[in-house]
Amino acid sequence: MQPNLSPMLWLVGFQMGLYAFGWFLCSLLLKEDRAAVGHWGVFLLLVGVVMLLAGMRGEPRHWLFYNGANVLSLVAFAAVRRGIERFMRVSRHDLEQATVLVLVGGAIALLGPSEEHASWRVILTYGCQGYLMLRAMWGVRRALRLEFGPGTLAAIVAPGLLISVLLATLALKQAFDFAHPMEMQRNTAANYGLMYYYLGGSAMFNFGFMVLLTQRLVVKLQQSSRRDALTGLFNRRALDEELQRTWQRHQRGREAFAMLVADIDHFKQINDTYGHAAGDRVLTSLARILQGHARGTDIVGRIGGDEILIVLPKANLHEAERFAERLRRLVEAETIRAGTHALHVTISIGMARVEGGDASIEAVIARADTALYRAKGAGRNRVDIAAGVASVPLQAAAGS
Repeated sequence: MQPNLSPMLWLVGFQMGLYAFGWFLCSLLLKEDRAAVGHWGVFLLLVGVVMLLAGMRGEPRHWLFYNGANVLSLVAFAAVRRGIERFMRVSRHDLEQATVLVLVGGAIALLGPSEEHASWRVILTYGCQGYLMLRAMWGVRRALRLEFGPGTLAAIVAPGLLISVLLATLALKQAFDFAHPMEMQRNTAANYGLMYYYLGGSAMFNFGFMVLLTQRLVVKLQQSSRRDALTGLFNRRALDEELQRTWQRHQRGREAFAMLVADIDHFKQINDTYGHAAGDRVLTSLARILQGHARGTDIVGRIGGDEILIVLPKANLHEAERFAERLRRLVEAETIRAGTHALHVTISIGMARVEGGDASIEAVIARADTALYRAKGAGRNRVDIAAGVASVPLQAAAGS
């Protein structure tokens, strides 16, 4: 019997267990990403168990230490792939993974632990591990780039692809040297290199995904500090910042913009009759309609109570008017469920656009407010355009 590297396997297994314990602790604190983090913990725990089982290999050969360890390693890689997919909010491939596990894992389980079948176990195990890791990296590449940028994409995907290449290389090496099994417990330079790679790779894995979690949390905190807690629209602080940017762009390039101020008709009556929970439901429904209706460049914020301010950059007069009228009709047609009640609400909208004589953006807001009060005074559920808008042509965006 060849000497084995059990101490090295046990060291790697213990290290994986520590990492797994850390991720399980993180899962208790991270509600939104708990499932993904839990999957990463399962991956590391199973890899640690695989290492410990491999460290117990010897004669006579027991199925658990050989075949069982190989099957568990496949489950581990399936778990990490599923965790990555959940973290990135992409489509999961549970049926594909289950099929691979049943076919390949079943084949490994049936081969038996004898040395006669050792090379086949090595080929199937490393080949399947490489396939699962490659599919994981390929499946989330676009989502990683969109959320975290190309730099983070490279930092996460490159090590994953290297792991896939390494595993595929080991499977091919075993295929071309079939007579000499490359079982993990054997005291060879390749296996020592593999153990060092596991130690370094797991550290990179943990560091990389901790960076992703941190980046997501930082972005979430930044967004929450700029968003209204109820509606998800810009809060007053963020709205003021966006308005100043809009005004600066207008001053630099005379870039046109239109502004709408919308107010829910009889909102106090809704609160008094149906309760504040119903009023909140009306506000969230209005916010949902706005978010689905607005363009990516539009600025939509809650400026207090039931009043919403909307800035339409580079919009001409007719575009802004069509936007406002379409918004009014969408709200009017919406049925809002508040407990046992089905509510139908309307909004009034005041519209203004920037003019050459405006000294500040507050002047534009004031004209839109005046138009809003006129709309309410004229019977509500209508759009009113601030005086003087039609008399001065709105500067169109370049190329429009």
